[in-house]
Amino acid sequence: MAELHVTPPEGTADSRAAGGTDPALGDLFRQLAQDSATLVRQEMNLAKAELKSNLKSVARDAAMVAVGGILALVGVVVLIAFLVVAVGDALDNYWLGALVVGVLFLLVGGLLAMSSLKKLKHEEVAPTRTLETLKEDKQWLQSEIKQARRDLA
Repeated sequence: MAELHVTPPEGTADSRAAGGTDPALGDLFRQLAQDSATLVRQEMNLAKAELKSNLKSVARDAAMVAVGGILALVGVVVLIAFLVVAVGDALDNYWLGALVVGVLFLLVGGLLAMSSLKKLKHEEVAPTRTLETLKEDKQWLQSEIKQARRDLA
């Protein structure tokens, strides 16, 4: 079976173990700064993606609230038509149809608006995963700084 040999980059712990020398302190800090900058960029990209996803969900729910409000408005218009017909034809039966339709539109629109508002209240807009990883990154960076200080002492 063929073996694969990988040579670690210079300045890493693996290259030192293979006979290299310890990297200079400046190199360590430069690498730490580069890694920190890369980490911050990655966290920003994660936050952007998470916010975009959350905002899409909020926009969808807000659109459903608007649709529910429009349906309720149609119900109000039908109820107004009911009142007009009821006053005009006090004893005729077709006003009962307007009443049923108006109540139906109000119920459907109201239920749709209430369920969408309930979803909207429970929607999380803050990038929670990003905030959690930022806390972890802060702890990691603090431990790296402590380790560098111990190595200097």
